[in-house]
Amino acid sequence: MSEKLDKSNTPAKPRPHGARKLSLQERELLRHNENHPAVSHGYFNSYDGTRLFYSIEGTGKPLIFCYGLVCSSLHWTYQIEHFRRSYKTVWFDYRGHQNSDAPKDLNTLSVDCISRDLETLLDELKIEDAVFLGHSMGVNVLLDFYKRNPKRVHGMVLCNGTPRRPLESLFKSNATEAVFKLLTQLENKAPTLVKKIWPMQKRNPVLKSLIRLGGFNPNLTPREDIDLYVDQVAEMDPKVFVHLINNYSHYDATAWLHKINVPSLILGGERDRVIPKEEQELMAQLIPSSQLEIIKHGSHCPQMDMPEFINGKVDTFLKSLKY
Repeated sequence: MSEKLDKSNTPAKPRPHGARKLSLQERELLRHNENHPAVSHGYFNSYDGTRLFYSIEGTGKPLIFCYGLVCSSLHWTYQIEHFRRSYKTVWFDYRGHQNSDAPKDLNTLSVDCISRDLETLLDELKIEDAVFLGHSMGVNVLLDFYKRNPKRVHGMVLCNGTPRRPLESLFKSNATEAVFKLLTQLENKAPTLVKKIWPMQKRNPVLKSLIRLGGFNPNLTPREDIDLYVDQVAEMDPKVFVHLINNYSHYDATAWLHKINVPSLILGGERDRVIPKEEQELMAQLIPSSQLEIIKHGSHCPQMDMPEFINGKVDTFLKSLKY
C-alpha cells in the first residue's frame, strides 16, 4: 500500500530544480499563471516489500519519467518542470537510489526488478496506461516494462539508450568491461575500503572534469548541475552501483524489439561519448513504429544540454499521439 507524506514533511532529496535560469518565455508563463501545479510525494511498498519513493507533479494525462544508472530526477528536472503545467508528471526513485530504501536482497538491483517496481507503482496510483520517458538505463527499464505490459504503454520517448549489452559499446570501446570487473572484485574482497574511497569522488576535480567532458556538453549544461550529479553518485552506497551495473551489462533486447507496436521517439546525442548514437540508430531500425532524432551538439544528456529544444521535440511527439 502507498503512504502519503505529511505536507509539512519534505523528502530528504526533493527534485532539484536545476541551475539553469528560466527563459523569458517560461518566466512570462509563470507570471501569468499564479496557480502552480500541484505536487504530492509518497512511498509505496513494492512487490518484495522494498519501500520506494515517488512524486507526482501537475494534473492531466500521465507522463512517467525513468532516469539512468545511479542517477536521479535531476536528469529529467527541466522536462518535469515544463510538462507538469499540462500533464500529471510522475517519477520515482529506484531501489537503493536517493529517497528509496535499498532492498534486503541486493540481487534484486536489476533492470527487471526496477521495471516490476514501476508496474507496482502504476497499480498503486491506478494508472492504467501512460506515455513513458526513459534516459540511458531508464530506456532498458521501459523496454522491460513494455515487454511485460504492452497494453499499458501509449507511447515511449527513449533517450540516449542502447538495446544491448551497454559495456560493449561504452565510450566506443569494451575496455570499460575490465574496469567494472575490477571494481566488482574489489567490492567483493574489500567492501569497507570501497565504501571509504567512494565518497572521495566529491573532492576529485580530475574526475569531475572527466564526467563533464564524457557525460555532458560542458558548454551547454550548467556546471552546477554536473557537480550536483557527481555529488549524488558519491553519496550512494557503492554496492548499489556494482550490483546494478553487473546486471545492466548483460541486458539485451535486440531479439524482440521488432514486436514493439507503439509510437516511439528515439533521441540520441551527436556527441554522446557514453552510449554512441549508433546504438540509437540500431534501436530505430529494430522498432517498426519509431522515429529517430539525433541532436546536434547533444551529449549523453541532451535533455540537460538543451532542455527547451528537447521539450519541443517531446511536445511535437505528444501532439502526434493526440495525447
